[in-house]
Amino acid sequence: MNKLADRSSEAPRGRRTKHWVALFLLATLLSALAVLQGLQLRQQFRRDAWLRLELAQRVQPAPTNARCSPERATGEPLRLLILGQSNAGNHGPRYPDADAGPPLQMQMGDQCILAHDPLPGASGEGGSIWSRLPARLTEAQGGSGSQRSPQIALLAVQSTTLDDWSRPSSPLNQALQQKLRSLRAATWVPDLVLWQQGEADALTGTSADDYIRGWTRLLGQLQAAGVQAPVLLARSTHCQRDAAHGDTTKRLTAQAGVIREAIQALTQQQPQLRLGPDTDTLVEPTQRRDGCHFSGQGLDAAARLWSESIAATLQPAHP
Repeated sequence: MNKLADRSSEAPRGRRTKHWVALFLLATLLSALAVLQGLQLRQQFRRDAWLRLELAQRVQPAPTNARCSPERATGEPLRLLILGQSNAGNHGPRYPDADAGPPLQMQMGDQCILAHDPLPGASGEGGSIWSRLPARLTEAQGGSGSQRSPQIALLAVQSTTLDDWSRPSSPLNQALQQKLRSLRAATWVPDLVLWQQGEADALTGTSADDYIRGWTRLLGQLQAAGVQAPVLLARSTHCQRDAAHGDTTKRLTAQAGVIREAIQALTQQQPQLRLGPDTDTLVEPTQRRDGCHFSGQGLDAAARLWSESIAATLQPAHP
C-alpha cells in the first residue's frame, strides 16, 4: 500500500521536475537570443556611426565650382545616377594635369556644376572613372555629332555593403533617399543608373540569397522614388590586396563568384536590372594599384568598359 502511495506521489514530482527543466531551458534560450540581438544591435550601431563619419567626409562642392552653362549646351545631356563603393568614388590616382582638362557636369541638388577630380558626392581624394567617361563615350559612339554629354549625380562611399545601401535605418540609405528626393525636386530624371559595387560583400561573405534580397529591396526603393531607368550592374567583386596566401586567394575568389552569380540571377529576375561591364577582368598589376583599387590604367580601362556598356544600352533595338 505504501509503495503504491510512493509511486503516486513520485509521478507529480516527476512532471514538476520536467516542467521546471523545460522552463529553465526556455529561459536560457531567450537569454541567449537577447544577448545575440544585443550584440547585433551594437555592431549595427557601430556600423552606422562609421557610415555617418564617411558620409560627412565625402568631397563637397567648392565655391570655385562654376555652374553649367545652358548657352553652351548642345542638346539634352545623358543623365547618369552613379552609386557604389570606392571604385565608384575618388580612390584612384589623379591625372597630373586633371584641372586643365574639360570639367564634368554634375547635378548637386537643384544645381548643375562643373567639377574635376576628386568629384563631389564621393569618398576619396584622388581620381575617378567618371572624369574619363566623356572621352571614352565619344570613342564608343564613334565620334558622331549626335552623342549626348554625360551629366552625373554621384553617391559613392568606400567599403560599403549592399545592406548599407538598402537597409532603411542605415545612414547611407537615408542619404540615398535624400539625394533621390533632391533630384526629383529638380526634375532631374536619370537615363541610366550605374552600380559599381560588390567587393565589400565578397569580402564579408554575403550569400547569393541575401544579395538578391538586398537588391530587390533597393530596386523597390528606387522605383518608389520614380526611378524607372535601366540599372546597369557592374561585375565588381575583385579585391585581393590582403590575399597573402593561396588558400586566402581561393576563398576570396569563391566568395566573389557568389556575388557575380547573384548579379547574373538578378538581371534574369528583374527586367530593370541589366548586366553592366565586367570590371573584374581588370586584374593586371598595372590596372590595380593595391589589388583592389584601380590604377590610372585601370581607371582608363574601366571608363572604356562603362562607355561600351552605356552605348550598347542606349543603342536603339532593331526589329
